Amino acid sequence: MDVKAFLKTIPEFEQLPDAGIDLLARLAKVGDAKAGSMVDVQGEPANKFYILVGGRLGVVLELDFGVTKKNYMVTSIGPGQMFAYSGLVGNPHYTAGSRALTNSTYLEFDVEKLNTAFNNEPQLGYVMMKMVAQTIASRLRAMQLQLAQQYAVSEAE
Repeated sequence: MDVKAFLKTIPEFEQLPDAGIDLLARLAKVGDAKAGSMVDVQGEPANKFYILVGGRLGVVLELDFGVTKKNYMVTSIGPGQMFAYSGLVGNPHYTAGSRALTNSTYLEFDVEKLNTAFNNEPQLGYVMMKMVAQTIASRLRAMQLQLAQQYAVSEAE
């Protein structure tokens, strides 16, 4: 797989110089997940960050109600989207998990190595953190819409 060519397809990376793309490509490891398998697990150490290359993933939130635990798929993501960014924003553990809905391919990055790269290449860090912020904002909006929809249904009953 040509990692550099794939990274160049992500619109947010268009503003990066070739040196930034080269650095990201060197830090990336290509990984695969079979449909139904977990890529990252809620509560585990958040030492990896990922960008989906192909397939579809579900972001899974496990809630413990004391008597029973339930898993909820809060959103799904497709190629070019990031996931498991908890470590990049200072959370020591993943706040959700990611399950492959289809056979999937992803790029895996070590969070510690990425943070070092961000210190050495501030523009790369700026672009990546802007992407993280946009991802968080879009997921928050999706959850708000889900809650509003559930509230509207309960009000109609």
